[in-house]
Amino acid sequence: METVRKTRKLPERVADKLREMIIQESLKTGAKLPAEAELMERFGVSRSTVREAVKILQTEHIVDIRQGQGTFLCAMPGLASDPLGLRFADQEELIAQLLETRLLIEPSVAALAAVRRQDKQLVAMKSLLDKMDNAYLHGEDYTPYDFEFHSLIAQCTGNDVMKRLLPTIHESIQAGYHHTRRVEGSYQRASQCHLEMYRAIMEHDSARARQAAQRHMMQTMHDSGVEVPSVLVK
Repeated sequence: METVRKTRKLPERVADKLREMIIQESLKTGAKLPAEAELMERFGVSRSTVREAVKILQTEHIVDIRQGQGTFLCAMPGLASDPLGLRFADQEELIAQLLETRLLIEPSVAALAAVRRQDKQLVAMKSLLDKMDNAYLHGEDYTPYDFEFHSLIAQCTGNDVMKRLLPTIHESIQAGYHHTRRVEGSYQRASQCHLEMYRAIMEHDSARARQAAQRHMMQTMHDSGVEVPSVLVK
């Protein structure tokens, strides 16, 4: 049985121990945590204390409690769906600032992805491009595939911090979709840039991947009526 230091409230201390357990045991996304009885024995605490500790982790978006199934590790532990509080920001300013942020970040992400990508990621990337085109041709919402495509490029970098910036990028893609879907040729321009990014990443051409990502963001900003700061364009 592990001992829990008595400097804070008991549920908080048990929550600390649970975080340590998740890290030390290298639990993977979707992993099921031990049952309440096992945690009670492990930490020498009551059932109510274990439940309070688990609820603390739930509010921190570390675990997901599924009724009748158990407690599972979240896809991105500790990451809220809106970590920057963007839903409370001025929506008129938000789209421009999000796109500006993407222009700062995504060209470098694409360049690094071209160096570090794996073959299996290329297969998934091409599949997403095909799904995007198919959804567009059938008048369906293609933004989930758009988000997955950009998410996959970030995953190609092997940088966990980059993966955790994705909610911001997703917010931008969703907001940008409503600004550009009625702009003639917008999808075709974005699709061409996506294809160029894919090919450059496939060929390990970081310079071309950077250029394609920058061109994509500049075109998206233009179609959204957002001015591209000249200082950000090389």
